[in-house]
Amino acid sequence: MNFKELKNLYPEAVLTEYNTSGKQYIAFPYQDQWIQFERYQKSDTELALIQYALNQKPIPFKTKKMSKWHTFLVNGSFALPKEEGFYRIIQFEIIKKDAAFERGLWLKAFKSLFSGIEDTFFLTENKGILIQGKQPDLLSSEEMAGIIRTLDDDFSIKTVYYMGQYWPITAALPNIFKEEQHIFEAQKNQKTQVFDLPSVALHYYTAEAISQSPLMQQMKTQYVMDNELKELILAMWKSQGNISVAAKSLYIHRNTLQYRIDRFHETSGLSLRDMDDLLLCYLLTLD
Repeated sequence: MNFKELKNLYPEAVLTEYNTSGKQYIAFPYQDQWIQFERYQKSDTELALIQYALNQKPIPFKTKKMSKWHTFLVNGSFALPKEEGFYRIIQFEIIKKDAAFERGLWLKAFKSLFSGIEDTFFLTENKGILIQGKQPDLLSSEEMAGIIRTLDDDFSIKTVYYMGQYWPITAALPNIFKEEQHIFEAQKNQKTQVFDLPSVALHYYTAEAISQSPLMQQMKTQYVMDNELKELILAMWKSQGNISVAAKSLYIHRNTLQYRIDRFHETSGLSLRDMDDLLLCYLLTLD
């Protein structure tokens, strides 16, 4: 049985570069990789059936030495891969590819975009991370997005990235990485190919509270269900209250924008010229 056939039977199966067998995972060797399952999801009978289907036992065999960073961040090792320094974890996911895609060649090209690389590897068939030591003169998310689009075009793929913060290397880093993974999963469908914590923190940490608030839901229904009002609020938020910049982004005259702001104030009692009111209105636009 090949991996595709097994995946049809067990959608939770993932393909990894390393043998992750331990307390949390069990992994079966497959070609030059490993098929991984979470232990709690599988009974002994199911594991026996998987072993029979693959004709492989879930034990190490001729595997390359596992990365110290992988062991530290994913497998729960207490051994620090470095004694000191600040590092960030860049998460990536390949969300569209064709049959001709060469993963190893792409990973080599992706690594060439960065300096100070400590390690990079796939966690699953399509997801992976790059660990980078702290570097001066970093590219902005917008600049990085432009480079990434070119790389995607070269390989005929579509990808998405989370640019992690730099953190000191301590025993707390694996838990920080887990939270960054949750952020990446929750925010990767927000129509932004390359994002970081500052760009999504407000949405990530408030969206659930807003969705559970009857007060905020009522205000959302009253004030921002209209697409024109939503555009107005977002333009003012992105310009941080600068009317001239917001008007330019909306392709309307400054006086027209001021009229719409005044009309919204009369209806809602909220002034988009006031930063507290503007923040509240922006929160109402979050899905």
